[in-house]
Amino acid sequence: MDVRFVWLVLALIAFVSTLSVTEAVRVAAMHLRAVDHPGGRRIHRSPTARLGGLGIFWGFGVALAAATYGDGIWRLPIHPQGMGLVGLLAGCGVLLITGLLDDVRGMRATAKLALQIGAALCLYHFGWRVERLGIPGVGSWEVGQLSLALTVGWVVCVTNALNLIDGLDGLAGGLALVAALAASWLLAGSGTPSFLAAGALAGALAGFLWFNLNPALIFMGDTGSLFVGFVLAALTMRAGQLVSAEAFPLVPVLLLAVPLADTADAIRRRTLAAAAVARSPLHFLREAKRRILAPDGKHVHHRLLRRGFSTRRAVALLWGAGASFAVAAALVLRTPVLGLALAAALAALAWAGLAALEPRAATPLAPPVAQGPRVLALPALPGAAVGEPAEVTSQAA
Repeated sequence: MDVRFVWLVLALIAFVSTLSVTEAVRVAAMHLRAVDHPGGRRIHRSPTARLGGLGIFWGFGVALAAATYGDGIWRLPIHPQGMGLVGLLAGCGVLLITGLLDDVRGMRATAKLALQIGAALCLYHFGWRVERLGIPGVGSWEVGQLSLALTVGWVVCVTNALNLIDGLDGLAGGLALVAALAASWLLAGSGTPSFLAAGALAGALAGFLWFNLNPALIFMGDTGSLFVGFVLAALTMRAGQLVSAEAFPLVPVLLLAVPLADTADAIRRRTLAAAAVARSPLHFLREAKRRILAPDGKHVHHRLLRRGFSTRRAVALLWGAGASFAVAAALVLRTPVLGLALAAALAALAWAGLAALEPRAATPLAPPVAQGPRVLALPALPGAAVGEPAEVTSQAA
């Protein structure tokens, strides 16, 4: 059976599975009071359920279960290629539970970081690891004993980057979908189960976006952003190691350029703020730790809203930026000179855009524009009330 046909079938299974269960997840989240209320940095207009990641995980898991009938490798749990999926699913489980606890009861940032490192170590143990670094058109080098540190660093960085960018309806889900589709394209010729896993994730994200586009009925929450970020970290790392010895880290970075750039800018901004008030090196370290872990309303999507963009236009702009960088990643592998030139041009444009949007004096976010009620084309569960629409999510840190 053609593996591309299997990819499409799995994507459709994941799409339908997520689409069919997310309304039930929304109702359950409301009963558990896993809800984001308006106020503070949150500018959505009514209480909105979190825990949307449970719907994404369900679709992803159902598709992977169905994959056992689509590829002989999946029928043998001890197959060397199949064992990697055991590590992927184990790490997914750890971060899904972490996000669920954080959405329902709250969790310290240090505890979440420790569990992210644990999930990354699990992935490394089962063979998902950085083994080579390279520069397209130049060459590649073995990393040797640095493999563990590079693998854990990449997984933790990408996981948190997606969590931080989850600040507008459909933003994180759309950027993740772009990255999953791009990773699928890169992995298509590898013949590995990670190609099918990328299809399952893409289908699940597409199903979730039905409920998450503005005005959102449910948010991804940490339940979704940590789990999805972890899977994307694994898939992009896999793509960077398999498609070319010279691909990592540039190609994976380009696939996730928007969330990674926003995270890097947030760290820079918060570190400079800590340096501005520090009275000693020790005081600087304390301030930097506090400020880097503290949420603010100065991410790129917040700045776009302050400049008058609507939620939908801001999301569309950032989706377009993510897709443009993904095209550059594909070109880097096919035509390194042209791809690197496009990547450099996009990076310069992004840097200029961030500089133009640099936060000045405190300016309140634009009030949400009133939206009419959103009507689902799917039948609601018996007795379940359709939630009020929300303008903007509150997941950005």
